[in-house]
Amino acid sequence: MSFPILGILLHGIGAFAAAICFTPQHRVRNWTYETFWFWMSFASWFLLPVIGSLVFIPHLWEVLAGSPREAMWTSFSYGAAYGFGGMAFGFAIRHVGYSLTYALAVGISAVLGFFLTPLIQGKLAEITGSAGGNAVLAGVAIGFAGTLLCGFAGRKKETEVKNSGGGNDLSFRPAIGIPLCVVAGVLSALYSLALGSADPVAEVAVKRGASPEFVMNVRFLFASTGAFFSILPITLWQLAKKSTLQEITGAGADGSPAPRTNILWGSLAGLLWYLQFIFYGMGHNRMETLGVASWPLHMIMLILFSTLVAILRREWASCTPDTKRLITFAISLLILAVLVIGYGNHLNDTPAAH
Repeated sequence: MSFPILGILLHGIGAFAAAICFTPQHRVRNWTYETFWFWMSFASWFLLPVIGSLVFIPHLWEVLAGSPREAMWTSFSYGAAYGFGGMAFGFAIRHVGYSLTYALAVGISAVLGFFLTPLIQGKLAEITGSAGGNAVLAGVAIGFAGTLLCGFAGRKKETEVKNSGGGNDLSFRPAIGIPLCVVAGVLSALYSLALGSADPVAEVAVKRGASPEFVMNVRFLFASTGAFFSILPITLWQLAKKSTLQEITGAGADGSPAPRTNILWGSLAGLLWYLQFIFYGMGHNRMETLGVASWPLHMIMLILFSTLVAILRREWASCTPDTKRLITFAISLLILAVLVIGYGNHLNDTPAAH
């Protein structure tokens, strides 16, 4: 079996979509963040999974009727936990900034996402006992190191920008922020379990004629809606607390009408988030026997593309040479991690010599 170039490329497209999914927020005017978050999560975690299942899963109602209820509820429950992880992620940013939050939360998610599914399925020893599995594990370790270095470099960048008078006065509270990052990372990894728990439903869907390329949609129907309904009450409570519930229907934060395009920008952010896992599913199908490598690969590439996008936006232009060298080294480690994980998949698919 050849090196899984197409699988990595598809994962890369999905990771890039995730890396830029919050950029539409910069076009939103006269709204609080919670309103943008409501429309983003509504589109990505509810509306698009429902539409995607109706469009891409033939005989959807028969598929649901013929699938085990336990698989549906398990997927929904893991998805709900993932939703709480998303909220912890948002709170962590307030205390330790974007860079450290992304590095710690996504790094933990990448590592746990690799171990959790095979551990629960009883296949961990089989995977770690193979040459391919050990190579993927090495790639995950390299990627984790690169992710942490990205975070520390990003923290240095934020400090340098702040000291130069060009940044926000962020209160750095690691005693609060780092535990929140850990919670966010652990609960984020559960989304890989949410997707995996819906395997029996996906199998029924394929037997009923669903394309393996788009069967991921029926997994979203439970994993993503679980996330949406777990965060919905808290989001609405935050809006009510700020007396901004009326923004959901188009009002502005100050009572005046908000731009009509706000809902479109929020929905576009949700579409980008949704597309990341459509391409995740396509890439996963091409990782062959080491599909378990898909989650850490996706998370590592998410950090890689997020960092590259920031560089293209010249967010690192005013940093010191030491900080630039650090982020360059971190990016090199992330690229190496992607190649090592891909090579591990290749090793696992290469027949043993006799």
